[in-house]
Amino acid sequence: MTRREHLDAICAAIEAKLDAAPAAAARRLLRPQLRWVGQQLDDADLAHRLGVVALVEACRDEHLASLDADDGLAVLAIDWREVVERACERARVDPAVPRCRRCGARLSRARAPRCRRCGLREPR
Repeated sequence: MTRREHLDAICAAIEAKLDAAPAAAARRLLRPQLRWVGQQLDDADLAHRLGVVALVEACRDEHLASLDADDGLAVLAIDWREVVERACERARVDPAVPRCRRCGARLSRARAPRCRRCGLREPR
């Protein structure tokens, strides 16, 4: 496997963990924390406090369990910052699609007055 394939496999494990979390926690807490750390990759203390490093390490360990020794060494050489950066790239969505500021749900193009998922009133 290439380095990029390992990164994608770890990112897929992160996405699976986020999808398995309760919906409100994943939408309002976990995903924004991951994005925030992705914007401030130099602040390792912030990443540790928010639990992003622990999440990346847990997903890396899951991926390591399925590999042989050579691939395992290649995965261990991948820094948590690279994983967060790639996960944020994968999570980017089309900016032309209107989204709720609170939960990230897609809004109708007709600009409904409220988000259907969380109920936040959107300004017109």
